[in-house]
Amino acid sequence: MATPFAAHGEFKAHVEGRIIVSEVVGPWNKELVDKWSRVMYGYAKQLSASGPHVGIARIHTSMMCPPDALQAMRQAVLFGNERLGSIGNALVADPGVEGRALMLPMYEQLYLGGNPYAFFHDLDSATAWALALLAAKGF
Repeated sequence: MATPFAAHGEFKAHVEGRIIVSEVVGPWNKELVDKWSRVMYGYAKQLSASGPHVGIARIHTSMMCPPDALQAMRQAVLFGNERLGSIGNALVADPGVEGRALMLPMYEQLYLGGNPYAFFHDLDSATAWALALLAAKGF
């Protein structure tokens, strides 16, 4: 479906064991979130066939995005929790990422009522947290 805007921002994603890692460069818009969701769906569907997984999103440059992008992310997170075997989500953004202090409360809303979530300054801490969640489930 055509959208009125081109995707702003960029991302790369890969799987490390039972962890899906997204490297996101912002700022971004809903169109980028839509592309990200399609890629995440493929990875999550593949992993869910054999057990749970955890998502880690590592944000670079800027956390800024419009409300419709946040809403699209919430929908993707809830879908992953309910239908694709996600047992947790971590967000990584070092203190120098633009908009971190402003946007963190908005990002917290994405995860309310769902699986465990946590925010970290570095990828190693987020990975350790994700591995502990998986280990608690026997993975």
